[in-house]
Amino acid sequence: MRKIVIYTLIGLSTALCQAFAQSNQLIQPQIIQQTIQATTPPDSTEEDLEFDESDLKSIVTLRQQFDRQNSGYAKQKALNENLLRFLKKDELELSDETLYWARWVRDAATRFDDRMTFQDTVIVNPLFMPIVFKGNYLPEEQDLVFYDTNPFPARSPYDNLYATDSLFKDELRLQAIEASAHRYVETNHPTYFRYSLQDLPTELIKQHVINKDIHEDTPIKVENEANFEEVDAPQKFIPERRYWTSHFESSVQFAQNYISSNWHKGGTSTLNLSNRQYFVYNYAKDKVQLTNELEWKTNAYTAPKDTLRNYKIGDDVLRLHSNLGYKAYNKWFYTFDFTFQTQLFSNFAENTNNKISALLAPFSINMGIGMKYDLAKSFKSNKHKKLSLALNVAPISYTYMYSIRDDINFGKHGFEKDEATGEFKRSYSKFGSTINATFNFQFNRNVSWYSRFYYFTSYERILGEFENRLNLAISRFFSTTISLNLRYDDAAQKSDDFLKNYLQINELLSFGFNYKW
Repeated sequence: MRKIVIYTLIGLSTALCQAFAQSNQLIQPQIIQQTIQATTPPDSTEEDLEFDESDLKSIVTLRQQFDRQNSGYAKQKALNENLLRFLKKDELELSDETLYWARWVRDAATRFDDRMTFQDTVIVNPLFMPIVFKGNYLPEEQDLVFYDTNPFPARSPYDNLYATDSLFKDELRLQAIEASAHRYVETNHPTYFRYSLQDLPTELIKQHVINKDIHEDTPIKVENEANFEEVDAPQKFIPERRYWTSHFESSVQFAQNYISSNWHKGGTSTLNLSNRQYFVYNYAKDKVQLTNELEWKTNAYTAPKDTLRNYKIGDDVLRLHSNLGYKAYNKWFYTFDFTFQTQLFSNFAENTNNKISALLAPFSINMGIGMKYDLAKSFKSNKHKKLSLALNVAPISYTYMYSIRDDINFGKHGFEKDEATGEFKRSYSKFGSTINATFNFQFNRNVSWYSRFYYFTSYERILGEFENRLNLAISRFFSTTISLNLRYDDAAQKSDDFLKNYLQINELLSFGFNYKW
């Protein structure tokens, strides 16, 4: 039995060796011949078949044959990590804000704007959509009856569909009509069905976020030095600068006014209507600065004590002020200052036809050369809180005053009187010094304080004006204004009604329309 097993193994090995030898020709012919002779079935008995141990060792095994064939095979090397990073493309990562807006755009609910209403929404009737087979062979929510319970109906079966005995009868009627149409198609035209409930999707498609590991970028090695001279630099964007700036204030308000009896333009303490229009147009470039102001103020009030007219003008001022400056250092400017002032309407004394003032009667011009200090400050604690100060000092100043009419009260305006004839001169001119200051403080968004100070002296005459105005804004278009104007002119005639001094007072409390831009 042992020899039979050996013969079998030898036969299988010989067959395999012959197959490999025919394909690769790796087995020597002598060994194959010996092996074939050794595996040939003997004609005699088992005692005649004997093999030497050296012959068995010369047989090529399967492992040896596989090793010979795979001797030229080399194991594949793993790719370099840097190469893998170069071949792999990282997914674009978006910020949370970008993902929010992208999802907001893709959201189907955002396709309708706020102006869309249910009247614009189209609800599709299932009868006009593709028919879906529901698989309901038996009637729903009804008893299964195989005979007609009412073979002789008195009315049509559709009559009950139009009864309105419940709140949802209309909806139930529509559902019944749809179910009836569906059953009719099932019974008479089954070939119309193209879809069934099994064809419809049963699971919702949910988003799946794929997180990918972020690899560090492979450092880029620069072989040659870059030549930046051949590359143009990006063009620098310089916004257009505004050299001209403007500001406008308009107010028309009802007011209570108190005027002293010696006020240089007359008037009576009473209720009145005040009007103020103020326009500013400035220019600033490099060291050059130009300031232009145009102001018109008028107070009209009823005159119950005046028998000749129903109203009077308490205060009428038309003022044009310009200042041209060249920056010296810090906030100081060398300046040339110019002021023109007159009135528009004629004003009469009470119960008389004597004119106190009129258009260009008189008008005054003041010019001066000096220096100006300009300050503009804002506060970080409150963005609406601002402060501005413009102080102009002109040591060399010239004032000229003239009246185109000779029928006004020259004494109230400070004209010189001719001692020989006893008449007033129609013109007045003096050299002297002038101080002109403007102060504006914005406490907050609704409260502001404006102050103007004017002082001129010819070293013989003093003329000063001090104007203060507190504006309390109620809204964008309405405000309350408290105004106090003081004027001192020692060349004007004294009034017996007000302590016989040169101080003139004009107080104003008003409420009404106010607008700024």
